[in-house]
Amino acid sequence: MYLVAVLALFSVLTVSTVGEAYIDKHACPGEGCDYCTLYKAVSTVTVYEQPSLQAAIVGEVQPGDTFISKDGEVHSVPTPCIVDRAHDKFQPGDEIFALTYSGEGWYKVFHNGELTEADLGFSPWGGSGGKTCDNPKYCWGHLTKELEFTWWLYVITEDGVEGWVAGDETMRAIDNRG
Repeated sequence: MYLVAVLALFSVLTVSTVGEAYIDKHACPGEGCDYCTLYKAVSTVTVYEQPSLQAAIVGEVQPGDTFISKDGEVHSVPTPCIVDRAHDKFQPGDEIFALTYSGEGWYKVFHNGELTEADLGFSPWGGSGGKTCDNPKYCWGHLTKELEFTWWLYVITEDGVEGWVAGDETMRAIDNRG
């Protein structure tokens, strides 16, 4: 089973230059992210049958209407990260692939045939290390380009429509924790 998983990930990584994504099921792209969250549409939110912009459209959520997320996944284009200085098991010149951003600088990464996690020291949202980590004060490596990912949420709308929406600026979470 392990070999199959490694081979599947390797095939994704080797074809990533043509737009293949690493799919991280049940993942969220950052801290403070969870499911069973109520969202409000800021503008029209398209609901898809599958987590893909090419999938059939099963509905829309109009501005002001709400929906609840039940699950999700992050689709990331494996992004090369070049190690500039030794850090943990990584050596200068090593190339690792950043996959899913977990929050607080942590990413799922692929390195030497192993899927693991590493604190790259920056966020794809920007901050003191930039979006690719160009500040050596905070970072031991740097991305060769900005991380590309889509966060897909499996949702149920007020009308009972179930499907997938892309987590973006068309929606915002409503604090429903009390």
